[in-house]
Amino acid sequence: MSTHSHTDSAPLYDVIGLGFGPANVAIAGAIVDKWAAAETSTSHAPLQQVLFIEKQPEFRWHPGMLLPNSRMQISFLKDLATLRSPQSPITFLAYLHSQDRLLNFINRGSFTPTRKEYSDYLAWAADFVQKRGVQVRYGEEVVAVTRLEDGTVEVRSRNVETGEEFSRRSKNLILSPGGTPKLPPALSVIAPHPRVIHSAYYLSAVEEFFASIPQSSEPLRIAVIGAGQSSTEVLLDLHSRLSSLPVSGGRKHELDMIFRKGSLKPSDDTPFSNEIFDPASTDMWYNLPSKRDRQAVLREYNPTNYSVVNMRTIDSLYEVMYHQKLLDGIKARTGREEESDRARIQLRPYTSIFAAEIVPGTTGGEAVRLTLHGIHNRTVSQQTYDAVFCGTGYDRDSWMRLLASSNLADHFGIKSSAIELVPNSEPIDQGTVPLFADVEDAGVLSPVSSRSTDGFSTPPTPATPQSQHSKLNGETQQSKVRISRSYRLLSPRASTDGPRVYLQGCTQSTHGLSESLLSILGVRAGMVVDELCEA
Repeated sequence: MSTHSHTDSAPLYDVIGLGFGPANVAIAGAIVDKWAAAETSTSHAPLQQVLFIEKQPEFRWHPGMLLPNSRMQISFLKDLATLRSPQSPITFLAYLHSQDRLLNFINRGSFTPTRKEYSDYLAWAADFVQKRGVQVRYGEEVVAVTRLEDGTVEVRSRNVETGEEFSRRSKNLILSPGGTPKLPPALSVIAPHPRVIHSAYYLSAVEEFFASIPQSSEPLRIAVIGAGQSSTEVLLDLHSRLSSLPVSGGRKHELDMIFRKGSLKPSDDTPFSNEIFDPASTDMWYNLPSKRDRQAVLREYNPTNYSVVNMRTIDSLYEVMYHQKLLDGIKARTGREEESDRARIQLRPYTSIFAAEIVPGTTGGEAVRLTLHGIHNRTVSQQTYDAVFCGTGYDRDSWMRLLASSNLADHFGIKSSAIELVPNSEPIDQGTVPLFADVEDAGVLSPVSSRSTDGFSTPPTPATPQSQHSKLNGETQQSKVRISRSYRLLSPRASTDGPRVYLQGCTQSTHGLSESLLSILGVRAGMVVDELCEA
């Protein structure tokens, strides 16, 4: 087995976390609570040296989608700590109290904060744990991890601005990679391009797009790809912006929403369905006897999270489109046209993108020509757009490439960057008949991806539009790697030597739908920190 010697100059930490989004902020909060408990007892404070490495220059959570008045889709009680410890100083209620807004929030009469407020809460919590002794290095990108001879792991990172490299050692590693913006395969071929924009970068990119358009009265044509919450919110925001942009000759700006389904589907946020995000449901999911059983449950609960839109947003969009019909009727009867009637939304259901290319634009600069395929009627058409905005989710596999390129791969039995996580209780070579085999074989359940396709989970929003895009070709054969209920990767070797490696936010296939979401951050963080402190 290949190992590397370490230099004495590399600092040694009890824990190094890769990434400092909500998942690892929750971890840091649980550690700070352990420190506070040790101060009031005779016990020794655990995990004294803790560091998190984050690529972004400061704490950010979905800066590209902090649209005005956009709301969270979960209760404020599902915050970083309440379900783990309501007395924690980093609960949402503690944040409100510290900002002198607790009574105002109560009077507001809603369990769901705005996305802007929740983002500010997360940034407040990140600052809070730093002031309590948690170390965070912003603006550094992790480039490699290496298992050393003494059982620690070396983490090498690089300053994204200066290129300076750093080497640190740790007894334990927590990987919280977040998500990488994902584009449809046809569009990934021409990306990155300033006219092809993922919703992760929406707010900054849309300002740049409109600033780049020449001051003229020519109508714009814009496509929005996807049928989930992000796509719908982007569509409504674009409609508002275009409605204030003058256009000549009675023409209209055009907004096409392109998606594969027949209609926008509402998210299922009913009480019984929401129980799938409870910690007890994670236990159930993890202990199912086979991969097929877990996939069957995932398919059943898809409407709670994947490619769905909350009813408030659906109602808002339908109201806009109904108002379009009203204005058309008034114009047809009276000949009068409202000055603000400048943009038109058209839904293109049952439509897939076959190809994309960059062509000269009519308003200056370049445009995107899409070849569209009708899923049911098999029609093929070409449409040219001044910009294409994609609310098409995120990939969560960057941790796989990091470990596959490390000598930790041998320790965990990783033979390729395509990794399939397997619960520790499940045999690697299964002969078990799935519990849901009869349902699946009957064709009741359709295939589903284990990757996040929409919604607001815990992905970072990189500062530049450079991203890893969906692969056109299949991966090599998957390596099966065991993972414990407490999110720790397990080695197939009998030896227990070596660093402990934990995953956060990328274990949906074994731990369930809540893994990439905010629902169980506090409980999950408590489980991981408790295990680290017991060692």
